[in-house]
Amino acid sequence: MAARAFARVAPGRAKIALVLVVALAGALALRLGNVQVREGPKLARFALAQHNEAVDDFALRGAILDRDGNVLVRSLPSESIYAVPADVADPQDAARRLAPVLHEPAAQLETVLRDRLQFRWLARKVPHEVAERVRRLGIAGIETKGEETGLRFVASGRLASTVIGFTGTDENGLDGLEYGFDRLLRGVPGKMRIEADQFGHAIPLGEKHVIERAVPGTTIVTTIDPYVQFEAEHLLRGAVAQWHARSGTAIVMDPWSGELLAVANMPDFDPAHFGAFASDAWRDRAITDAYEPGSTFKLITVAAALDSGRITPATRFPSRDTLEVGGRVIHNADDGFNASVGGTTSLDDIIAYSYNVGAAEVGMATGASAIYRTLTRFGFGDPTAVELPGENPGIVLPPSTWSGSTLPTIAFGQSISVTPLAMIRAYAAIANGGLLLRPRIVHALADPSGKTIYTYRQEIERRAISAATAARLRSYLRQVVTRGTGKGTAEVPGYATAGKTGTAQIVENGRYEPGAYNASFIGMIPAEHPRYVILVKVERPVGSIYGSQVAAPVFAQLARATMLHAGIMPAAPPRLVRRSGRAKDTR
Repeated sequence: MAARAFARVAPGRAKIALVLVVALAGALALRLGNVQVREGPKLARFALAQHNEAVDDFALRGAILDRDGNVLVRSLPSESIYAVPADVADPQDAARRLAPVLHEPAAQLETVLRDRLQFRWLARKVPHEVAERVRRLGIAGIETKGEETGLRFVASGRLASTVIGFTGTDENGLDGLEYGFDRLLRGVPGKMRIEADQFGHAIPLGEKHVIERAVPGTTIVTTIDPYVQFEAEHLLRGAVAQWHARSGTAIVMDPWSGELLAVANMPDFDPAHFGAFASDAWRDRAITDAYEPGSTFKLITVAAALDSGRITPATRFPSRDTLEVGGRVIHNADDGFNASVGGTTSLDDIIAYSYNVGAAEVGMATGASAIYRTLTRFGFGDPTAVELPGENPGIVLPPSTWSGSTLPTIAFGQSISVTPLAMIRAYAAIANGGLLLRPRIVHALADPSGKTIYTYRQEIERRAISAATAARLRSYLRQVVTRGTGKGTAEVPGYATAGKTGTAQIVENGRYEPGAYNASFIGMIPAEHPRYVILVKVERPVGSIYGSQVAAPVFAQLARATMLHAGIMPAAPPRLVRRSGRAKDTR
């Protein structure tokens, strides 16, 4: 009976169940349709966002060029090489083929490829050409991917390394022009959407969509002449080695434009491997190392004396080898050019033979206010504002702080500190007739296509001294070479040169260090109307301390090379023609 009752009830229940199932399916279908039609785009965007990230698209860093447009350093698009070891069928063969392309030992690569991990880097940030060679090998499981930063390629090796500086692994400028012009060199990043994993990291083979194109960085065109820079570095490196010196600096400047054709420092380094060098080698000593200039500063003292009218070219001073003033005894250098005690000496003799006592007498006769005014007119104590970071302004204290011995010692280059660049700028003003120029290491800025967008012009800061005083000083410098401390070492056959030697004690921890000197020479060529001004400074030479022996020969060689490079030939030497038993000088 129960069975018959169930049979009567079952069809009704089945119908109800069927209706419920159909209703539920309809509701689900309706909901699904609603989701697909009305909420589908929203959910699709949500799902896409879970696997896509909007990121910066890197801008290729701008190049740095020499004055002729040759590349000193530039960035290349970089790629990285990786492996999916599980997909590499023959690790030994793959390693053998990859080794010469990646410049890695085959055995080392094989070890990596036999690893069963899903992902292994083989090489990071390689040039596009290397990645293309890997792709042409067609090895299954070996893949490439573009990097988010470029590869900085140093085309010039060590040339001008302390001027150019270097970048970090992310291409941030860390020193030199790379740091000083980092904002312009970086360019403007773009925007792109990448396919990312659950952690937001780019999937190596994922899709990329450019949203906004990146703008490559600005190109920096320097004033560096590659030939002159090479010669300066070559000659300076030789001098530092010859005299077992700690460091050296050589600068070549155009006194009419302020352009720096060469800024050489030793030691130097390779910007592509800067981490392998001591940080001391990174320094641009031309702007960072302030020192007491010694006798090269005597010309500034005489400039103040003449320009102030306190002294005339005819003024003479007592000739003596020592002078006691302010509790200090000043001596002439023991270099074989001692003054004739008991007589008098002239301004040109004081410069030609580099008399410390005579310079001190000139300084005291000129007075503190006139000396200080001239120092500031030449820009000492302030940065030169060259387009390089980290410049040391030097130290020039106001007269109110001077002791009784400060004025006479400043007169021959002590009690004051300057940089090599500040010194050559002052001599450039003397060379060009008295105008103080802003030194320049950057000639122009260009856009990525090479079009010039800005040119740096000559910038005259002020008149430092009169043209007449400058001409008189050049005549004194000429006598240094023809009859004074630079005779025989600063002469350049076929050219008239002028300049001043310097042998300066080095201050260490507030005291003069025994036996430690800076040997220097600052000269100009040709003497009458200088085309170039050249500074050579060698720190702590061993075997000789005198600028005439250590630095002047470097000046002479560099001056000759620079003139020949500029196409300025030496004057023909006199030719002797014998006629009727008598020699006749023909020129």
